[in-house]
Amino acid sequence: MNRITKNIKKVPRNDKGDVTFYTCFFIVGAVMLIAFLLLYASVQINVINIRNGAKMELNNLTASIYADTYRSQREVNYEEYLRTLYSSATYTQQLEQSVRDGLAMKVPLSTNDYEIHNIRLAFNLTGDRVEYVFACDAEFYITMFGNRYPTVTRHVSLTGYHNVKF
Repeated sequence: MNRITKNIKKVPRNDKGDVTFYTCFFIVGAVMLIAFLLLYASVQINVINIRNGAKMELNNLTASIYADTYRSQREVNYEEYLRTLYSSATYTQQLEQSVRDGLAMKVPLSTNDYEIHNIRLAFNLTGDRVEYVFACDAEFYITMFGNRYPTVTRHVSLTGYHNVKF
């Protein structure tokens, strides 16, 4: 019995564990890596949502162009439609505004996480197709210590076509 009490007395008491600097750096590095991966995943998900909203708006734009070109073709005036498309800034601005408004209804253009700006719509005639290119910039932010800091700017670009039959 004497032996057991001697062993109990040898158990260290009030010894504090030491945390080395390497352990602190490892923990900080792991937290930074996880934060970066979460930011990257958030950016990817938001870009996918923006692209999907833009795709739906390009489908609506195709329907609008189809209605306009159908009317022009029925009146045998397709060249006039192309002149309007390329020379009339008000018509192209109207199409661009309809895409911008439709995108704003599907995806918020500004949140605490990102802002969408420089929304552009360009038209080209390639053979018997009207090509339209939607482009915008999405600037992503991170909030630290009560301030918003820009982290990543992603360019989003989509191309759509409208086939024309003569």
